[in-house]
Amino acid sequence: MALDKDIIADKVMGQGQRPAWLISQPDIGGVKLQNPDYASWPREKRIAEAKKLLEEAGYNASHPLSFNLLYNTSETHQRIAIAASSMWKKNLGVEAKLQNQEWKTMLDTMHTHNFDAVRYAWIADYDDASTFLNNFRTGDSQNTTQYSNPEYDQALVNAAKSKTAQERGKFYQQAEDLLGRDVPAIPVYHYVRTHLVKPWVGGFTPDKLGYYYTKDMYIKKH
Repeated sequence: MALDKDIIADKVMGQGQRPAWLISQPDIGGVKLQNPDYASWPREKRIAEAKKLLEEAGYNASHPLSFNLLYNTSETHQRIAIAASSMWKKNLGVEAKLQNQEWKTMLDTMHTHNFDAVRYAWIADYDDASTFLNNFRTGDSQNTTQYSNPEYDQALVNAAKSKTAQERGKFYQQAEDLLGRDVPAIPVYHYVRTHLVKPWVGGFTPDKLGYYYTKDMYIKKH
């Protein structure tokens, strides 16, 4: 709640990334998923609620929360980590100590669960929310957080059995609501792909996954 995701998306990244309040893309697979209520709160209210939750967990000025934030070596990831740690420090007094590792080393660290918090991302394999949400199922090989909630697992089972996008979206919303309540991971921003395309190039129409076909492209008169 204390992360200013708009600043991270617009200022730190600045390539059209969208602030994220859901694990899934909100419009993936023909469904419309709703952000949690606190996404629409004023920033001051979110920070106040975050302070309250920290105090309820036993953290305060004399006993501040301190943890290591791991990220894989990259200038972009470093900028985000610095911004996030600064926001947590300023808004909550939380100390996030930055650690970086090369990608393969970080994967080993993640698989052994030898970390406090880690920067991680997932790119959709297909146009359905399950490509993201399955990563939080109990026992899933990609469940880095080790999150386990039978109610969540059942919501995904129900979604997989659904015959319409509307019905499927209802169960995906249940799953997202549980993640928003339990917060095994903090969504920060949704990825975008950027391309430089000459104005006289036609037929460049990437799909939701960013794929496009050169056979569809052509040169306009100019």
